[in-house]
Amino acid sequence: MASSSTVNKSSFQPLGKPTVKKSIHIVDLLAAGVSLICLALAVIAVASESVSWRLGEGTNQLIVVGFLLSVMNLCLSSVAPRLFLLIEARFGRSTLQNYDGIVRNQLFASRLSVIWRLVLGLMLGLPMGLSVAYKSFSGGESVMHVNVTTYTGNSSYYGMFAPPGVQSLGETRGITLFFNATLAFAVASTPSSSANQSTIEPALPTDVQPYGYNVLLLNNESTAVLDMPQPSYVSAIQSLLADGESWNLTAPVLATVARFNRSKEEDADGWNATFMSTCLAAEESSGAYSHQSMMNGWAVQLVDNPSPGNQSPQYIGLCPDLGIDYLSSCSNFSYYAQLYDVTRQQCQGTWSITRGGIQLVEGSCNGTMLPQYQIPIIDNALFLGVWYMSSLMEFLGPFATTRNQSSWAGPYFATAAAAMLWSRIAAFDTAPLAIDQPLVNPQWHHFSGNYGYNFTNEEVGLIYQVNDSVIYIRPTLQKSALLYTVLAIQPLLLLIMLGLTTLFHSTPIDKGFGLISILSGIDRESLDILAGAALSGELIKDVKLVIHPVQGNQEGSIEYYVTASSTPTRNGRMVGNIIYH
Repeated sequence: MASSSTVNKSSFQPLGKPTVKKSIHIVDLLAAGVSLICLALAVIAVASESVSWRLGEGTNQLIVVGFLLSVMNLCLSSVAPRLFLLIEARFGRSTLQNYDGIVRNQLFASRLSVIWRLVLGLMLGLPMGLSVAYKSFSGGESVMHVNVTTYTGNSSYYGMFAPPGVQSLGETRGITLFFNATLAFAVASTPSSSANQSTIEPALPTDVQPYGYNVLLLNNESTAVLDMPQPSYVSAIQSLLADGESWNLTAPVLATVARFNRSKEEDADGWNATFMSTCLAAEESSGAYSHQSMMNGWAVQLVDNPSPGNQSPQYIGLCPDLGIDYLSSCSNFSYYAQLYDVTRQQCQGTWSITRGGIQLVEGSCNGTMLPQYQIPIIDNALFLGVWYMSSLMEFLGPFATTRNQSSWAGPYFATAAAAMLWSRIAAFDTAPLAIDQPLVNPQWHHFSGNYGYNFTNEEVGLIYQVNDSVIYIRPTLQKSALLYTVLAIQPLLLLIMLGLTTLFHSTPIDKGFGLISILSGIDRESLDILAGAALSGELIKDVKLVIHPVQGNQEGSIEYYVTASSTPTRNGRMVGNIIYH
């Protein structure tokens, strides 16, 4: 048996593969290349407007960036252990336990040094930290100009509409629309209370300021109430949007604009003559001369032309209330009356539409007026005084008492006049047009019959088709330099590690270092010190692994031996272009 065993052993051929140590391996270059490609793709997924918009934050963008970070981590993990082994062999204590912990990537390996526990812990925590870090950059957005017909399939119509669900509120007299449209303006301009119980008036806007869904304060004396997208159009858009998404619609539209008429200051006699003529005619009609007592010594008065007729000039004022037995006369009211001219003008608006609502975010008006678009104002039976006196008292009343010194009086009066006519026409004339096409009752019903032509509702500007510009906004990751830094950390570390690995080329450890390489070159006599650890894999004290390269002319070998000696030892150095066994 012994003879047979000897024969078999002598017939064995070495299975090890000798090699020359390379400065850098192809697989490391591939890892670096893949990592850099993933970095480029991650940056594109965030920085490119079209790509990030198509991915979106809520669905694909986070998944794609997270996947690319994972691939970058795999590339880094394939390079890092080699550098750690080189550092341990060159600068460390070269203990068998440290090599074992690094090779197996075991943070809690037996007798692993504190420094390597920290390093391995950081390497394990790095991908988790980056995963949390990149998600903290939510809150960005990506935009795309889109064709509205691609999404809704229909052309876009605008007109004197309210938002979906609001158009038909109340008794369709317009009062509910008046308060609904002006609520955002009223809230933004309401005084706040200070610590000493005094009120603080908010500052007047210095530029054009939108409020709510269609109120646009042009200046301290003018307010525009813009026409809006048809409610069914808004609803169709909202049904397309996911959480966090929005559309920005920009469209040239008509608006009901109230402007303070300064002729009272410039020509008092002429203004008074016109006012008295209008006021006396209003006294003889129903609903054109209206007085509303506020039961506090003040009253709201409204004078306009008899209905049906021209509702463009609106005389509004707060005057002393003389009591029920002493109703205010035209001559008394002329001192307090303020004239606002209400017209239909060409404007432009930008709305933000989300799943939850519609908001006017920007607007402008150029003052252009086309005569036929004035018809709903100058040829209509609105009877404003019949319906709006309580609303005007609620809206304007504080400026006779608690806010009588407020600089917001002008904007409030202008807003009241514009919103009053807009809401009345929107409820009285436009409500049937708020549904989908074809138009219901497309013919405008004239009251005066003086035009010699029957205009359609579209021709008088109650509803009309608009080629609006649409920006589709989706929530995405922020396009931030800090985010790009987070994405670049792993590829940068990988390149640094490859550079350091090249510098440590003479250290006798290569990419294949592990159980096979150690067993191939181990001094068998030194292994007795490891007795007892066959199953546990643990030693009761540090054991050094000494690495000793042996060089000849063209060939060499790597010898290993283990020792429990505490005497410092230095591992040998390799020579280039030598084939090591």
